[in-house]
Amino acid sequence: MRWTARIAVLAVCGLAAGTLPPATAALAAADLPPAADPGPVAGRPGGDGTGSSAVRSIFNAPQAGSARRDAIADQVARLIAGTPAGQTIAVAMYHFSSLDTARQLIAANRRRVRVQVVLDHESTAYPAYKKLRAGLGANTRKPSWVVTCGRDRGCIGPSFNHNKFFLFSSALGAKDVVLQTSANATDGARDTQWNDALTIQDAGVHAAYLRYFQDLAAQHRTGDYHRSVRSGPYRIDFFPWAKGDPISDALDKVSCAGGTRLRLSVGHFTWAPIAKRLWKLDDEGCRVQVVFDQIGQRVARRLTKPGGRHGNPEIRYLSENGHVYAHSKYLLIDGGYQVSRQKVVSTGSPNYTEVGFHSHDEAMITMADAALEDGYAANFDAVFAHAHAVKATDVNSVPAAVYDLGGDSGSGSE
Repeated sequence: MRWTARIAVLAVCGLAAGTLPPATAALAAADLPPAADPGPVAGRPGGDGTGSSAVRSIFNAPQAGSARRDAIADQVARLIAGTPAGQTIAVAMYHFSSLDTARQLIAANRRRVRVQVVLDHESTAYPAYKKLRAGLGANTRKPSWVVTCGRDRGCIGPSFNHNKFFLFSSALGAKDVVLQTSANATDGARDTQWNDALTIQDAGVHAAYLRYFQDLAAQHRTGDYHRSVRSGPYRIDFFPWAKGDPISDALDKVSCAGGTRLRLSVGHFTWAPIAKRLWKLDDEGCRVQVVFDQIGQRVARRLTKPGGRHGNPEIRYLSENGHVYAHSKYLLIDGGYQVSRQKVVSTGSPNYTEVGFHSHDEAMITMADAALEDGYAANFDAVFAHAHAVKATDVNSVPAAVYDLGGDSGSGSE
């Protein structure tokens, strides 16, 4: 049975040129190999479903039964188990403490899959890392290995390697598979956090991630990595950037005319330029909803600033102080975007913090796809329904316990 049938992928709608922000870095789509035909996929009504890129969204729901709780971890396990001998699995991860995932990768290596792993130095404290190192070794001249970034820095950026992705040269019958998630390889990501993941089959996306992974493994250190790559309907941003951020760039291209809805689910939100834009768009007539785990004081003040003509953004918190908390990092745009009406999803590993954009090793992927955005919107509504409301124009209604104490300098590294 083919991968596309087994995990029920969706075909992605193609985008007209210019519907997403232009690539801004030296690594461009033209540098990548042409996309291979991924074979039959589940097409949209009216289409033949062949020759298209494919994407599937996955969400976990903690404390909602094992099937929903384990959805992302199970997808990772299926892809690892479905990687045949002679193929390659590449993993970049911040916290890796899952003994289950370690065992799965070691089992893949034993059946002659090349398994290559880059971890943040913090993961060296976990038994799972020690098991991986014993099973894979640390010699990058060999087919399989695990390496870590330097202590108190990223592999590329000056802070953490905060990435959370898996690359498969072939898995479950499909080539060039990428799983980008907000979930660390930890039991807590499964049991106590709301997370999301995308499984994407696309040669250009895989090639872009693989080039980034190779730079991580080579410890290509710079404070301005700033790669933006296009492949078909996808834009992928790799970090750190020296300045700016792609979310602010995207929000500058949103129009509220005709009714536009913006939904943001994020773990740590301390980057005030995004908050300023969200308040402005609400003032212009967009409906803006935000759910977070931790927030910076400047962001809270921006979002609750009195005087908005449409009541201010709807803000809720779902904090780890309550043991189950928001951990995804996605923005949804439903409405006016770059002079047309679109449904856009932007997701990945960065929190909306200064260090997330400017110091961490991170990856983010953006695409316009109506069915995909609908699935994300349903997940957002579920998380939002579990969260606690903040009074729209009263910053004092934000509990002290949900403030990121270092937030205005950009902390927040889950």
